[in-house]
Amino acid sequence: MTPKPGLLTTLLEIALSFGLYYLFRAFGVGIFWALVIPAIAVGAVAVAVTIRRRRIDLMGLLVLTELAVTITVSLATQSPRVAALREVAYILVGGVFCLVTLGRRRPLAHTTAASMASFGDPTREKAFELAWTEEPRYRRWQRLLTATLGALMVGAGVIRAYILYAAPDSGIAHAVDVSNAVGTVMWVAVFVVPAVLIQPARRIVQNVLERLQATP
Repeated sequence: MTPKPGLLTTLLEIALSFGLYYLFRAFGVGIFWALVIPAIAVGAVAVAVTIRRRRIDLMGLLVLTELAVTITVSLATQSPRVAALREVAYILVGGVFCLVTLGRRRPLAHTTAASMASFGDPTREKAFELAWTEEPRYRRWQRLLTATLGALMVGAGVIRAYILYAAPDSGIAHAVDVSNAVGTVMWVAVFVVPAVLIQPARRIVQNVLERLQATP
């Protein structure tokens, strides 16, 4: 599958957050600004993408709100620890959001897959709709995928928050490195685990699609 704009934007934001932080640190920039400047860059990218798309959904609004609040709090406190916790808060809220959608009629994994993988094709959109309404196995797999993503993000967020919160002021730079290592493992899992768990649901949708295409 060709990466969609939302996925590419997410990858770019991750690269900016991690790459710019270590680039600035290598040039001797203080830890506070090395954390805050990438956050501002990520915010600029998110705003630019939103303007280019000329629309914003619930997830996009959540992302922009999180960025605005966390950057503002970081600048107001001028605290490296608070600035470091900015991304952790971002991940925790995202994970909780995933888990909350399990209580809705359709979880995040299904709505995202239906939006990204239908490619604007009415037949594919109908295949996703029928898979959800007619295939209990499909619903179970999408709920499992959503729960797994949420659990990975919340779990990693809690671990990273503890690492940063418990570190002494003199050791905050090392704590950020450890936290980033945990974050890297989480992002790898977030991209790898769904690639495995999505396969049964994808096969179900494909079967439904083939049935639709075979119908005169």
